[in-house]
Amino acid sequence: VKDYETAARSYNLNKTFDIISLLREYDLKSKGVDSSGNTTDGELLKELMFKMLH
Repeated sequence: VKDYETAARSYNLNKTFDIISLLREYDLKSKGVDSSGNTTDGELLKELMFKMLH
């Protein structure tokens, strides 16, 4: 419960929805949908984490 309270203070509702949208987008990219094809899973993860934090 404490982790949820900390997260709730860090991310407002709009940011939470944005992050869920990013997760869906990068899930599809990791499966090859709407991706350039030459991106590794590690690179996708780095991009995702950057976008989630900024």
